[in-house]
Amino acid sequence: MVNENLYEIVKNKICDEIFEGHYEDGDRIPPERELEELLHVSRVTVRRSLEILEEDGLVVREVGRGTKITLRNVGNKGDLDMVVLIAPARNPFFSEFIARFQNHAQEKGALLLYVEKPRAEELERCLYRLYKRGLRNVVVWLDDMTADPDKLKRLRALGMNLVFFDTDKGLPYADCVALDNSLAVQTLYEVLKRRGYKDVVYIGWNLKDAYSIRMRELAYREMAGPAGQLLILPWKDAERSAAMLDELLVTGDERPADAVICSDRESGELTAEICKRSGSGVKIAAVDELSRTAGTEIIMYKQNLNAAVEQIFTLLQNQCGMVGSWMADLYLMEGMLDEGPTASDGTGSAG
Repeated sequence: MVNENLYEIVKNKICDEIFEGHYEDGDRIPPERELEELLHVSRVTVRRSLEILEEDGLVVREVGRGTKITLRNVGNKGDLDMVVLIAPARNPFFSEFIARFQNHAQEKGALLLYVEKPRAEELERCLYRLYKRGLRNVVVWLDDMTADPDKLKRLRALGMNLVFFDTDKGLPYADCVALDNSLAVQTLYEVLKRRGYKDVVYIGWNLKDAYSIRMRELAYREMAGPAGQLLILPWKDAERSAAMLDELLVTGDERPADAVICSDRESGELTAEICKRSGSGVKIAAVDELSRTAGTEIIMYKQNLNAAVEQIFTLLQNQCGMVGSWMADLYLMEGMLDEGPTASDGTGSAG
């Protein structure tokens, strides 16, 4: 037992060096005699620790040339008996998402461990702490966190399987599952046009780093062409955002829109609140599901969370089983259109 603990201690010290970026792919670690002196352990312990690292695919030992680091971007063999979910609790979709996740995990015989996204600590360091506790299958809902590709590469090589939700920022070291944002905006735009609305303005946020916001804005620009009109709101300035919407929807001398596409739940509910308060007749369509208080006649393109969760588990299973043949990819999920009641809806003659 003592020797096994020593092996793990030595192995973990080398893993620490790899995670911290002190070794690049192909670098050689110090010879056994130096590791023996540096780590104050026997040569036998050093050799056994290197054997474990080689079994894990982290190093290659070459006779007469020493031990070389290998940062492989492959699936990591293991059991999918426990899954860690890192997600933002403040996101409006959180409670529904984690409920679906919990149910699916139970169906698959897996235990779900939820970890709220770190505030003061960088994401990758949080992931490495989980790794050192033996937690190797992780789903990340990135939200407004950043991701360091180099650290993700090292976590993958160390033995962590990763799936990112609602972003493409995990590539090429993690599978990514996201709503097909282009299809979402295209569907809403076509529904509004089919109903006779001529001037369809897009309402979004100045969040260029947010994958979903960026892709939805791009999709509108492609659909509407040069004649398209956009209102980009400041994300952290609620008062200014409300004033800009009020000017667009209520107080402007010539209202430029008879319908709007809101990029997400937050912009949709803010728009609905202003329209309800002012009595504006602007038709609202939104990506994501809005709360019931927002109004019943809003056209929504909702995420299919059941399908997304099922896809996430399938990808984790693939990473655990495919190993050498696994390659990261982006999986776009089709959502669900909810046109709401249509009997009282006009034909868009305001335009």
